[in-house]
Parts: sequence; structure tokens; C-alpha cells
Amino acid sequence: MSDQNIHTKKQFKIVMRGPSAVLFHQNQQLFVENFPSSTGPVNIIYTTRWLKREKELRVPGNLWIEIRGSGSILEDVINSFANAGLAILPIISLSTNAAIGYPEVELGFDCTPGVTKRDYFQNYIPPESGVVYLGRLINQKATVKLLDAISSHPDSERLRRGINQYRLALDYWKFGYATLSLAHLWMSLEAITKAKIREECKARGLRKEQELAKNLGAELNLLDATVRKDLILKGDDKCYKNAREASEGFEHGFLGYDKIRELSKDIRHRMAGYIRNAIFEICGLDDNTFKILTGEPFIKPLGYWPIVKYIRGQLIGEGEELARPGNAYPFMRWKPIVKSCKVSPDGKLNIALEENFTAEIAKGISFRPYSYEAWKQD
Repeated sequence: MSDQNIHTKKQFKIVMRGPSAVLFHQNQQLFVENFPSSTGPVNIIYTTRWLKREKELRVPGNLWIEIRGSGSILEDVINSFANAGLAILPIISLSTNAAIGYPEVELGFDCTPGVTKRDYFQNYIPPESGVVYLGRLINQKATVKLLDAISSHPDSERLRRGINQYRLALDYWKFGYATLSLAHLWMSLEAITKAKIREECKARGLRKEQELAKNLGAELNLLDATVRKDLILKGDDKCYKNAREASEGFEHGFLGYDKIRELSKDIRHRMAGYIRNAIFEICGLDDNTFKILTGEPFIKPLGYWPIVKYIRGQLIGEGEELARPGNAYPFMRWKPIVKSCKVSPDGKLNIALEENFTAEIAKGISFRPYSYEAWKQD
């Protein structure tokens, strides 16, 4: 290395944060060392921001990512480091079967020891709101094993494409969004098909796709479809037929949305389970880790949406004017307060809320509540 490069090489730290249904325990972090980026290897830390609400009360906030490495100019490393930090998120999402949003770069700065002038960058990101979202705690040991298995697999790039589509499906894991989530699940299925074919040839001692097609009793031009239906989707004809029809109808616009939604809603969960298990099988995940990641609490997909809450009741009193002066409508001022936030022995996050309502209604009108409901999005 030249003297000039010695003097111009600097240390930089980039910090990102964003919404996530994946949670880390307090004081827990996932450390990834020497991960490749376009400007050289970086070290990455993933953790959860735990926000102080009361003296002894902490609640989970955003996913927090810190990337550290070397470079010459802050502006050059920001995008490079950020892309490296984002690259592992689909695997973390797959491991926990939970949605991760889109973290943004919040801070970037020169942290070179022994210098007196350091470049600094900050992007305004609104603080976390008081709205409660569902979350799922990560199994860090199992996630590291999954990351290692995928990184060392000869079809790693193809698997990562399929995993990223699975992550996008989780972004839409909410009632009423089945069409979009299923569309991404179908793209994930397509992305991992060739990897499954190669894995199946190896397992059966076959050298060519033609041999596998013959072994499966399929024409060569139908091998991809056969592998998808019979091997990845485990022979679930309805799941394959509905998913293909919904995906093609959505992509090419020849089906109405009501028909697509009907096809999607009944098989979305099954489709997700088949694809996720297939990725674990293809990458050669060991039996114990496979058992952990396909058991509770990871077996069911979890989107990132606030808990839906309803209050129902009656407005009591005479008069046509129902709203408080200055308001257009009668309104309940809703103030939820987190009373406790604890992790149970089985690793589940338990949050207790107190709901406070203030009725903003006209004089002479009262509100009589008769039900309060809280629903998980699914």
C-alpha cells in the first residue's frame, strides 16, 4: 500500500434503523464480521432499540443496524455500507418468519482514531411512535446457522433471490393483501426451482436434468413445473393450481381482483410453509436447526402491522349536533399506555396495555361503551 493510501484510508460508521417485526432481546446483538461490500469488507451489528418509557419499563422500537469499515470519502461509503447491511435482512426475516421493513441510513460519520476533523451526515427519521406492533424474538443461534448454510451453498445467489421474494411476501402479510403476498411467494417458488433441481439430482445420483425428468416421469419441458408441484409443494395440487392461476391472472390482468383474492386466501399459508421448508432443505440445514425454525413460534408468518383495536358503543342524548364545538364529528380521544413489557420463559414478548378514552362530543350527549376489541392482523 502506498504512503498516500495509508493517509487517505479512514474508518467510517454508518447507522441505520427502521420498522421490524423481528426483535432482539435487550443487550443482544447479531455480529457479522468481514461481510463483503463494494468498498471492502465491513463489520455489521444488528439489534433492537429498546426505548425507555418509565423508570423500569423498556419497549421495543426499531431494528438498529451499525456498519463499520474503511474507505476514503464518507459520501462514497454510505451507499456501499448500507447495501451490505440490507443484504442479510431477508435471511433474518426467513429465519424468524417475520416481516422486516426498510431501514434508512440515519447517521454516517468518520470515526478514524487520532484525527481532528471528521465528516458527518445525518438524515432525519421520525422517532418511533407509541403505537404497539406485534414482534417476534429471534433465535440467534439458529439464524447464524441458516446464514452460514446459505452463504456456503453453491446456489447461494439463487437462494437469496428466492429468500428476498419471501421477505417481500411477508411485507404484505395482512388481511386483504393475500394477492400481493401470494404473487411474491410464486416468484420465490420460481427463483428456487433450479436450485431444487440440482439438489434433487445430487440426492438421486443423477448428472443431468434429462435424467431427473425421466426419473420423475415427466417431459423435460415440464420438469420445472413438476419439481414445483411434486417436490417443493409436496404434491399439493390445489395449492399449485390456485397459486399459478392467481399469479398469472394478477401479472397479466386476465382475472378480476375478486377472483384472484379468492384463489389466494385459501392457500397463502400453505404456500409459504412449503417454500420456506424447501429453502431450508435445499441449503442443507441440520436437523436440529430445521426443527427449531419450523416449530413454534416461527411456524406462522408474521407481518409488521399495528394491533387493530375497535371500540363500540352508543351515543346517548337528544339533539342533532353530536360533535364537540370545533370538531366535525363525535370522536373518542384514544390514549393507550404500556403498563408492562416482559419476555416470557418460552421466549414470547408479552405487552400489557391500558386503554384510556376521552369522549369529544357535544354537551348533552354521552357515550355508553359496550365492547372493546383488539385483533392481530393475519
